[in-house]
Amino acid sequence: MPPRPGRGNDRANEYSARDFVPPTDFDDDARGPREPDFDREPPSRARARRRAEVVPAEQELEEPRPPRQIGKLLVFATIGLVLLGVIGGVAWKWQDIAGGMRGLSTPFKSASSPTSQPQPAPAPAPQRTPKIEERVRPDSGTPAADVAQRVVLYEEDPEDPNGKRFIGSAVWRSETVTRPNQPPDMVVRADIDIPDRKMTMTWTLKRNVDKTLPASHTVEVAFKLPPDFVHGGVQNVPGVLMKDSEQTRGMPLAGLAVKVTDGYFLIGLSAVDSEMQRNIELLKSRPWFDVPIVYTDGRRAILAVEKGTPGERAFNDAFAAWKQ
Repeated sequence: MPPRPGRGNDRANEYSARDFVPPTDFDDDARGPREPDFDREPPSRARARRRAEVVPAEQELEEPRPPRQIGKLLVFATIGLVLLGVIGGVAWKWQDIAGGMRGLSTPFKSASSPTSQPQPAPAPAPQRTPKIEERVRPDSGTPAADVAQRVVLYEEDPEDPNGKRFIGSAVWRSETVTRPNQPPDMVVRADIDIPDRKMTMTWTLKRNVDKTLPASHTVEVAFKLPPDFVHGGVQNVPGVLMKDSEQTRGMPLAGLAVKVTDGYFLIGLSAVDSEMQRNIELLKSRPWFDVPIVYTDGRRAILAVEKGTPGERAFNDAFAAWKQ
């Protein structure tokens, strides 16, 4: 029977049972069982070592490209796309670019050059179409711009100490009119509109040619109001005041106001020489005038009207025709 391992086999005890290779054969010379080869590498360690040698090689094969190379590829791809876009845009706009280059080169060609072509004559400027406001004045036959001027209607209100304020417009003109049994004469007229009150008014200045009427000039004031006018109607127009601006206090013209019919009033200006000259000076020099109004319900109002350039022209034309 084979000998039992003794205590001297401590080296063999360091290995586990699966690493120990028991003797299975004998030498030919029958010298007893062959001692196990403790210096030989155990199979499990050999397999682990071989795996360790294979894994790095596989990892090296699967290692990704360095980031620097990928960055270069992205830069080249971006430049390529930009170049393609520029080339495409130039091709699309080539006709416009070529035409522009030809236009730039034309002025530098000599006029005597056989290749130079005569430049086409510039198209005539389109004639300006007159605005709606521009029309022919009946008195002179020359065009004048009937530009609307500023009008403000101030109404008193018991519930508001500042009253109410409505903005309107005035269109001035001078025109020649014919009256019965009288020669044609020039008048000054303003068509006034207050949209928020649906109120219109015509203000007319005439030279008095009626010898039976003691007045140098007459001012006619005619209102047109809606049937449901909030104040019912206009009861009285006491006179006319001339002033320097919208907010200043006016100077009254010397005269007498009467109501002819509903909505129609006549103001006869004084024929006294001193008062007449003062009235004419105020009419010609003051750029604004007031028309005081008393409504049927007792409320009071003031209509401030701007003459502006059209109004000044109309007054100057009329007084020149009247030789005043």
